[in-house]
Amino acid sequence: MQTIVQKESPEPPSFPLARFWGGLLWLLPMLVYGWFFDQYAINIPKYDDHALRVFLVNLEKAGSLHDKIYELFRQHNEHRIVLDRFFSWLDFRLTGKLNYVHLMVLGNLSLVLLFLVFLRALRKAGAAVWMALPVSLLLFNLSQWENMLWGMAALQNFTVMALAIATFYELAFKNRVGWLAILLPVLATITSGNGLLIWPVGLLMLFFRQDYAGVLRWLAALAITFRLYFLGYEKPAGNPVDQGSVLDQLHGWILFNGAAGEALPLANGLISSLLIGLVVIGLTATIALPALWRFFRGHKLTDWQLFFWGGAVFIAGTGLVVAINRVGFGLETLITSRYKIYSLTLLAFVISYWIATSPPHRRWRAALAGTVFSFFICFFSYGTYLDRVYYLRQFLTTYQFNYTYTQPRPVSTIDPETRRMIDTAPAFYDSHLPALFERSKTASALRLDTLYKSNDVYTIRVDSFPVLGLREEGAYVIARSPHRVYLFSTQQSLSGSRRRWLQLRQTFRPGFTAHIPETDLDRGTYDLQILAVGPNSQWRFFNTDRQITSSGKPSVQIQKNW
Repeated sequence: MQTIVQKESPEPPSFPLARFWGGLLWLLPMLVYGWFFDQYAINIPKYDDHALRVFLVNLEKAGSLHDKIYELFRQHNEHRIVLDRFFSWLDFRLTGKLNYVHLMVLGNLSLVLLFLVFLRALRKAGAAVWMALPVSLLLFNLSQWENMLWGMAALQNFTVMALAIATFYELAFKNRVGWLAILLPVLATITSGNGLLIWPVGLLMLFFRQDYAGVLRWLAALAITFRLYFLGYEKPAGNPVDQGSVLDQLHGWILFNGAAGEALPLANGLISSLLIGLVVIGLTATIALPALWRFFRGHKLTDWQLFFWGGAVFIAGTGLVVAINRVGFGLETLITSRYKIYSLTLLAFVISYWIATSPPHRRWRAALAGTVFSFFICFFSYGTYLDRVYYLRQFLTTYQFNYTYTQPRPVSTIDPETRRMIDTAPAFYDSHLPALFERSKTASALRLDTLYKSNDVYTIRVDSFPVLGLREEGAYVIARSPHRVYLFSTQQSLSGSRRRWLQLRQTFRPGFTAHIPETDLDRGTYDLQILAVGPNSQWRFFNTDRQITSSGKPSVQIQKNW
């Protein structure tokens, strides 16, 4: 891989037909990604999403302008999530309701912005339009499923990355620190806490460019932004006390940078992530360190070397902070889907740099090799993560049922204030709602293969239940008492068949498992039924003749500042 280039290639001439076909190539991963988004996105809040509704309530109650600004900038965990709150307010004002799918769409559009930054940088190096295909394959695939289908996370995690890389593009490829180069990191900082890392990284980039007038402007903006960010800041609770050893943190950092490797069809996602992490860190070091060595020997860095260096240090720095603060939750936390944008973007940097710095007559080979590798990541991601996307949609729809119907009759008990701000999402049970509150007289018998309680969680398993579909279809557990009816999603058993990589319907095999925390149930004894939802919303009920009980003790609440 060539790492030393004295000057950038001129941007190639534009040929409309070539640009059309090149654009069509990198548009295809986006279209597949968009189709899956359309199939599985649903307007139901998940975890921190509820904070956005609380923000709207608090904003309405705020009397003075000072109080309203405080609610906008109020700390959320360790972050200032001003952009999330602003777009939530804007959506509410324009549509009359807060719609979490709208937030997901906005967040996913940040991926498009991130892609366009890479495309522009590649064009600056003289690369053809189609050579951005590896970047499209890496950014638009189901590895991103958690951010993709989570309103707050999509806006926060995708947007901060797009703004950060756009900042480094401005600093690397422009001759002066303009207003856009200052505005972008300011917006990133009030999107997610790791946006603060952009400032020291950008400062070093300006030193490398020997733009000392820019350094002064940057320092002034940095000082103001940091002062405002930490005004009234309090260290949040919630991170584990045990942060692990230095080796644990190093292991976690490598996993964080290689998390994209979990998509590959290997037996253990931690091992594949570790291998990809070691490779991508090694390649990053072979690019970044020689560039620094040349700089200290009096050579000016190229625009692409600066761009790569800024992006790589930002991602590595974010990974280090996350590893130190999160490794206590377990190494699996470091490869969770919401962090994968960093690993995928680092891979995009390495491949794009290889393409940009290759001689023009060899550039197509680098682009083709990068495309093949990125295609494997993209292709296998759909078979690897489809079960998690499938389960997420079913979990959210049953979660909505359980907080909507808190009496033993099909009447919503959502409070008027929440109903005014958020619409209940259409769900598969709407047309059959009364049936969930009545004991079916035509229910068949079904024997549970496993029912046991461990650590206050009931585990239910049935080994031979058929696979019914890939969206709302499947098995659900009904827990019914004289005072309450609950609906719980299940996890369909995974198939070991190699066909599932080519035929997504082969992802599952017969059988399912359900986990029901006792703390999710009001006090009482509950009869268990199984609901089978088939194609075209065909319903069947099964009696299990089994019961579970709950003491009604509340779940342990994580300390939070919102």
